[in-house]
Amino acid sequence: MLTLGAGAGAGGSMGLLIFVVIMFVGMYFISIRPQKKQQQKRQEMLKEMSKGDKVVTLGGIKGVVASIDRDNKEVVVDCDGIYLTFDLNFIRRTTPVAAGATKPAADKAAEDNNEVKNDAAKEDVKAEVSDDTKSDETEKVEDTKPADTAADSKEETK
Repeated sequence: MLTLGAGAGAGGSMGLLIFVVIMFVGMYFISIRPQKKQQQKRQEMLKEMSKGDKVVTLGGIKGVVASIDRDNKEVVVDCDGIYLTFDLNFIRRTTPVAAGATKPAADKAAEDNNEVKNDAAKEDVKAEVSDDTKSDETEKVEDTKPADTAADSKEETK
């Protein structure tokens, strides 16, 4: 009986060991591996960052990169004329300048359509404004007419 109990105990610990190994493998694929990929993408983003790129810091400050000192890991960000120096690791997101210049043809066509619509809307607004000014001018003319007729009627009574 002792041998049966000892054999069962060894098999139970082997099952526990397999379970622990499976848990570590699962944790690696669930948390550690994706985190490493994200860290590699971030390092690549920081390496590709150059002067003139738009950036957002961890504090939410938006600006344009004025200069980068990779030796000291510092970046100077221009925020509407105010130059702020940040640690390179405090940059959350960058938008390269060249990315805005190259747009797909479909986006350009949609943008052209929006410009045409905006131009038409501006013309409509100009027409409405000119109509409003014309109506204001006619009101002024109408206001002066009763005053003239009142003066004429006073002259007639004299």
